[in-house]
Amino acid sequence: MNFKDFFVIGTDTDVGKTYVSTLLYKALRKHNFQYYKPIQSGCFLKDNKLTAPDVDFLTKFIDIPYDDSMVTYTLKEEVSPHLASEMEGTVIEIENVKKHYEELKKQYSNIIVEGAGGLYVPLIRDKFYIYDLIKMWNLSVVLVCGTRVGAINHTMLTLNALNTMGIKLEGLVFNNYKGQFFEDDNIKVILELSKVKKYLIIKNGQKEISDEEIETFFN
Repeated sequence: MNFKDFFVIGTDTDVGKTYVSTLLYKALRKHNFQYYKPIQSGCFLKDNKLTAPDVDFLTKFIDIPYDDSMVTYTLKEEVSPHLASEMEGTVIEIENVKKHYEELKKQYSNIIVEGAGGLYVPLIRDKFYIYDLIKMWNLSVVLVCGTRVGAINHTMLTLNALNTMGIKLEGLVFNNYKGQFFEDDNIKVILELSKVKKYLIIKNGQKEISDEEIETFFN
């Protein structure tokens, strides 16, 4: 398959971006993919250094060593990156993020970039947002959405924003599906309204994505 880099965003906080990114990375590692989290807030001290919780989760889930090269900026405060950097006196330099990404591209065939929350999350106040990062690299988006009540509105608003910005959608991932009747209807309505053809449904507690699902999703 002709894989490309892609950017994982969510429709909302705690929709499961990192879990989905982890499952995608687990499935795509054999194709020489690398995971990259440009900026992580809410980091914790471990062995006297700030550890990115998303990288920590991913590496433990897959049972590989923690990898510092998966993240550029680690911020302690568990708030939006722009605010965390201001509170801690850290200057976010987008050029550093860009260089880090380029270095990873020299070592790996493709990169899975995980954002921080949704499209409009600021990385630098009044200057640079998640959508700017996506557009800078001209990446397609894997949009992680919930199946709970409210999913229709959150998902459609994000899809409309992507369309307005001219950002390509790779596909939808409906995460944490529990088999409830309203979840089935939410998925049905979203697919009907959006006309999206490529999607995955990740069940609650699912541990992997099959090769067949990967091929269909990225084909």
